Parts: sequence; structure tokens; C-alpha cells
Amino acid sequence: MNTNRVFYTFISIFLVSMILTQLACKKNNDDPEISKNVWAVGAADNTEYATILFSGDGDNWIRQGGNLEVLSGVNLNDVWAIDKNTVWAVGSENSILKTNDGGTSWNQNSTLKQNTDIELFSISLIGTDNIWISGSPGIVYNSLDGGENWDTSNSEILSDKFLQGIHAVNSQTVYAVGARSLNSKRGFIARTLDAGQTWDSIVPADNFNKHLWLGVTSSDANNIVIYGAHAHYIYSNDGGQTWKNDSVPDSGGTGGADINSMKMLDAVTWWGAFDYDNIFITNDNGDSWENQGPAPNPGNMWLLGIDYYDSNFCIIVGSSTNSNNGKIIKTTDGGKIWETKYETNAWMKNVSFVKNR
Repeated sequence: MNTNRVFYTFISIFLVSMILTQLACKKNNDDPEISKNVWAVGAADNTEYATILFSGDGDNWIRQGGNLEVLSGVNLNDVWAIDKNTVWAVGSENSILKTNDGGTSWNQNSTLKQNTDIELFSISLIGTDNIWISGSPGIVYNSLDGGENWDTSNSEILSDKFLQGIHAVNSQTVYAVGARSLNSKRGFIARTLDAGQTWDSIVPADNFNKHLWLGVTSSDANNIVIYGAHAHYIYSNDGGQTWKNDSVPDSGGTGGADINSMKMLDAVTWWGAFDYDNIFITNDNGDSWENQGPAPNPGNMWLLGIDYYDSNFCIIVGSSTNSNNGKIIKTTDGGKIWETKYETNAWMKNVSFVKNR
């Protein structure tokens, strides 16, 4: 047998196998049925069941959950899609919902359901099993095993605080933000550096806690943005050691429109959903802002949730200022053109693309 021929045949088979593997991976990454799956959640509509909507492309949306008992009378505030099967949602009545089958069925966590006076506003995950949830009054839940068991932070710093946003930067560093109490307009920021064993508060300079905070996001361990009412935000590029106070100019309203949701595509590019149908983006870590709004009709909406698939493909959800209506809008060109893709008679609160794609 010619050994050179065997060798080259082996090499050829190996190279073809590698190319086919790469093409298969690329197909999976680009397959809208897998990687572009997106969920949006909101309040109960006229059916009196919470709203859960799913799309595989951002254009066509279907209702999930229907008349499941766990959605009866519940308003959902946030959603986190891990993969095409596993999605979490949180909301009123201490509701922590999960699907393991892409939304065909949704189950309520029974461990924490007993105290229905608690409203949960925000959820953040590290990987698939390390889950952080915040709510009011002063609630921070954490699970390290995918929701099988839960711990509740009992820090006095968090007591009775109105915690509208939570974000896990990594397994140790977590921020929880909101207001000093349910009816307070003054902001509150808490941070743990030891996975919730202890919490400290952050007080920005120059009385910049004068407005409540609505959320927090990061692109990495160093670059963190905390944002809130009247277009104000603080930004750190050194892991929270120092903070820069700032605000988005000409955002609308008296004193600036609220920044309801913001996502960092990277350290310098941040995309935000605002009150008054406004959408803003910065490509230079806040030095300048481009207004991409107003969002398409129906108008008179607070834009409450934003998430992106990439720098071109983004979904925003909104809620009416004077009725129980909501909308979902989409861009595929980085925000040059936005289109309304879904209208509903429920307030839409938040949106999540699959994170582990």
C-alpha cells in the first residue's frame, strides 16, 4: 500500500470534516429558530392572565401560557432567556416562573410563592444556574442551583428598599438599585462583592441620588452603568471604584425622560429605552448621544424594555401612558428604521433574547 496516499487521504478526510463541523456550527448560530429566539413579558390583559409573547424572528409573535393558573392575575416585569428551552420570568405576587420546553408550559417556584405581597422587578443570571432576583420591599433572592434552592439576603442595608433593578456582573459582584422606599423618589444603590454575604451602599457625589434608579448593566467587570429617572446615570470604567455622574441631554419631559432600560453592547456602545417614545444610543461611552426616536406608532408610550441580538437587530417593548396598551418594535439596521411588530392591550414590560447562543 502507498503510505503517502494513505496519509494524504487521511488529511483530506480530516480537513473536510473540520469544514463541515464549522459550517454546522455557523448554521446553528445563524438559525433563527435557535439563536434569534426572543421573549417579551408584560401585565395581565383583558383575559386577566399575564402576557408572555415569543418570536423566532422578531416579526411574528405568539402568545404563550394562555390560561395557565400560574399566570392568573399576575403582572410580569422581567424575563431572562437562557436558551431555546429555558426561560425565567418574574413579577407580582412573588412570582418566579420558569419554562423548560420553550414556553409550552410554565411552572411557579413553590418555595417562595407563599408571600404574595412581594413584587419582583428584575432578574439577572451568571451562566445557567446562578440566579439573582430583586423586588420590593427590600428583596434579593439568589439561587446557585438553577432555582432548586433559594437564599434571601437579610442585610439591613436592603431592608424596605424599593429594588427595581439587579445585575450580576460576575459570581461575586452584584448591584441592586432602586429607591429608599416604595414611595420615595430618592435613589438607592447597593453592591455586594462577596456573592451576597455582605452589602454596602454607594452614594454618588453631588447629591446624584436625588432621583430614583431604575436599572444597572455592564459590559464586563470594569464598565458598569447605573441609570434612572430624569435621564441621569452614573458610569464606572474601573470596576466601581470611581463613578462619573452624567445625564442624556434633550431627552424630553421636565428635567429629562426616564431611562427605563439600557444595554451595553460593549464598553463604549450603550442602547437605551426611554419615556416619551425616545430611543438613545451612544458609541463613545456617553460623550455624545444620538436620538433614534420617536418610536413608531402607536404613540404616547413609555419604552420600558430593550434587548439586542447584535448591533443591528434590537427589540424594544413599551407601555401606554394613558391606557392598558403595549407594543413591540424592532430594528434590523442599528436603529435607523424602527417598525412596530406587535400591539396588545397589556402593558409590555421587558424583553430578552436567548443569552447562551
